[in-house]
Amino acid sequence: MSEATAGGSDGTGDPEGGGRPRTVLIDDSTVVRLGLPLVHPELDVVAVHGSIEPLVAERPAADLVILDLRLTGAGARGVRQGPTAIRAIAALGYRICLYTDERRKLVLAQCLRAGAHGVVHKSDPLEVASAAFLAVAAGQTVITQSLVGVAEILDRRGALPDLTARQRQVLAGRARGERWSDIAGRLFITEGVAREHMFAVNAKLAAYLKNGSPGDIEGLLGLSPGDLLDEDD
Repeated sequence: MSEATAGGSDGTGDPEGGGRPRTVLIDDSTVVRLGLPLVHPELDVVAVHGSIEPLVAERPAADLVILDLRLTGAGARGVRQGPTAIRAIAALGYRICLYTDERRKLVLAQCLRAGAHGVVHKSDPLEVASAAFLAVAAGQTVITQSLVGVAEILDRRGALPDLTARQRQVLAGRARGERWSDIAGRLFITEGVAREHMFAVNAKLAAYLKNGSPGDIEGLLGLSPGDLLDEDD
């Protein structure tokens, strides 16, 4: 595999025949670009790039875009990154999973607002990252523990009224740091069902962050006016 785009040019699509998700990797680290396809054989990595521009220009068929939040590690200037890059890729119909060292809740909330479908930390275990990549490619929304806390705050303040009672129970458990097995045992459900409830919470959180007004979101999270403005640099 080279860094030239492979795969089709007919836009995005579902995984062919239920096989490995066709994936485009965008990261400014050579180590990540070379290493991630090797340690995640569950993905069919059809292209790797150091910026979003080749993807935008060539638009290969892909089920998932794994995107680093910051793309100026090599000292490049004028590179689209952060929410600006997310919006540009989301506008093309791709599903986006961020692969980042960023942990600030506000920044990650901005990314969901811009159109990201998932967040994975580069320090996460391989199995955690793998599960997140596959879930996002399959149409799910995946968030980190810091954003679980954001979801709980918004729910307590009435911003997520569509959550079911069971979804709130799973959210509360995850916000306290409970393991999936403990949540499942306490609620007399399987771990798979618990995860499905959390996927639903994640999707509703992302929809609220994307569609809610900045002023309302800032007020509910106790932020100052203007704090939710995008920070791309």
